[in-house]
Amino acid sequence: MGRTREGELYYSPSCKFEYLKRLIDNKEERGLLKCFEERVEELYLKPAYVLIEEANNKKSDNSSMGLVFSAGLICVSAIDFLGRFYFGCPKDEVECRFVGWLLKYMSPPFNALLAKKFYKDFRNGLVHECRIKNGGEFSLNEGETIREEVDDNGVRYLVVNPEKLLKKLEDGFKNYLDDLRQDENMLSQLVECLKKDFKEDFRKEDDSNER
Repeated sequence: MGRTREGELYYSPSCKFEYLKRLIDNKEERGLLKCFEERVEELYLKPAYVLIEEANNKKSDNSSMGLVFSAGLICVSAIDFLGRFYFGCPKDEVECRFVGWLLKYMSPPFNALLAKKFYKDFRNGLVHECRIKNGGEFSLNEGETIREEVDDNGVRYLVVNPEKLLKKLEDGFKNYLDDLRQDENMLSQLVECLKKDFKEDFRKEDDSNER
């Protein structure tokens, strides 16, 4: 996440990498899940809500466009993050894990067709190029979480309300946490992914403690 002025590296606002590693090594599942929950809430969900709130305050003009876009971007990245842990952080299969998490924890409104198009147009566009592909858009004026439209040329595109998407994501995350608390295999996958994805952060903390 980042270092404090004192040089300590944090995974979440109150959880140092040094502490997270100790939780993993000692198999302290309760503390581990607390750190994981805090990271998702404080780094992804709450900032997205702040952006949405600010956008709603400016809803009458286009000055909210960047806020809406950024909130949607955070939501898409958070889904990508959670899907990786849900599927045990495989090297490939990015579409499978992203779509799989949507169908497991955000259905409805997502079905297989909408989830796959959302992955291709929104996830791939935003994560790789910071844009939405194929005419898709974020809109706070959209009444549904996600809806497919067809333009005059017969091209299908998606309209997504990031405020409603964020609420669905938050609800899905709560259900995912419940599953992690009850399913040892899922929790083991989470632990192994943390070790893999943050191994350099753990190493840096080990090195700094040895100095």
